[in-house]
Parts: sequence; C-alpha cells; structure tokens
Amino acid sequence: MKVVFSVLIVLLLFSCNNGQKPVTTAVADSTGIQLSVIEEVTAAVSVLLPAPNMYNVKQAKKWFDASGENWLVLYETGSFIPKGNTMASAKLSAVLFIKTDSGFVPRWKMNDFVNDCGLDIVCSFYDDHLSITDLDSNGMAEIMLVYAQGCKGDVSPNEKKLLLYQGPQKYAIRGEELMIMGKDTLGGIMNRDASFQSLPQVMQEAALKHWEKFGFHKYP
Repeated sequence: MKVVFSVLIVLLLFSCNNGQKPVTTAVADSTGIQLSVIEEVTAAVSVLLPAPNMYNVKQAKKWFDASGENWLVLYETGSFIPKGNTMASAKLSAVLFIKTDSGFVPRWKMNDFVNDCGLDIVCSFYDDHLSITDLDSNGMAEIMLVYAQGCKGDVSPNEKKLLLYQGPQKYAIRGEELMIMGKDTLGGIMNRDASFQSLPQVMQEAALKHWEKFGFHKYP
C-alpha cells in the first residue's frame, strides 16, 4: 500500500510540472543565498529598456542574488561630433537595474566620457571584460567593469579604469595600459582607491588579476 501511495505522489508532482520550464532563481543552502546562473540578455534589453539618446547597447546580463532579479546593461556611443562642434566626443555608461513587479528600477549608474578630441578617440569597454561573481559568499554579486579612454595621435597608452561594485558601493583602480616595445615599457601605472583596501582579500586579489588581463600591448 505504501508503494502505491509513493508512486501516486511522484506522478502528481510530474503532472504539475509537465510542460513548464524551470524558473531560474537564487538557491538557498547552508551558506545562504547563492548567485544564480548568469544569462545573456542583450537582445531582450533592446526591446525592454530602449537605450538613452546617442547610446547603443553594448552588452546586458541578468542574474538573481539576495537583492533580487538583476539586469546589468552596458552602453557606448562610439565616436561622434556633437552639434555645433568640430571636435569628437565618446561616452560609455553602465546601469544596474532591479526588476520589480512595477518595472525596472535603477540601483546604480556610472558614466564616463572623452570630449573635444581632435585626434584618435577611445572610450569603450574591453572585450570580455565583464566579471560577475560572489567571491565572499555573502549572496550579493560583485561586478567588475574594465574600460579604456584616450585622445591621442601616437602609440602612447590609453587611460585604463577598473570599477568594482558590491551593491551600490563602488571601488576603483585607475591607471594606464601597459605597452612593451622590445626591451622598453611604457605606461602600466596603477593606483587603487583608498577604499579598495577595505575589501576582503579574495576580492582584492581577483580585481588585481582582472586588471592585468586588459590593456596589455606587445610590439616586436
């Protein structure tokens, strides 16, 4: 009789879930809320969250953590000449939205730019720069963004920035790209904000490793 009862329960559970896709959510266990699978949602964002004027969507990611359903959207303008000006400008932006029943609510936003450039202009995120982790296992994602800025007509290094967010709190590393030309090097300056030292050691080490991955140029 117990066997028949168990089979009926299994069949009932199967019939309730049959034909339905699993819901992606954060999972709770003995360590707390865990970061969910990170999804690529760049195409969906173009419909749900139209880009601000002059900007194009570069990339968008979605995940769940202890704060809820997160949507991170990266924007760039590329080089453009503002109306009434003869010099070029370029901008980039990143916005973290929390999706609620009433819509998308911005949690934080960052902007940066290069203006009035008559040379080669750069203001863009590096390829494959985005890192979303939970290294301190507190249920809140850490987000790292890395990008370059410059206005120059030679082979000198661009300015480089790494921003690390945990919740709305921002930590930064600022400096230059590193250029190796034979036995000589150029650039490579790196300065960490004082607040950076308050981060857990595992996050500091991860940020420094992430910094070194980008803006490295080697010439014969």
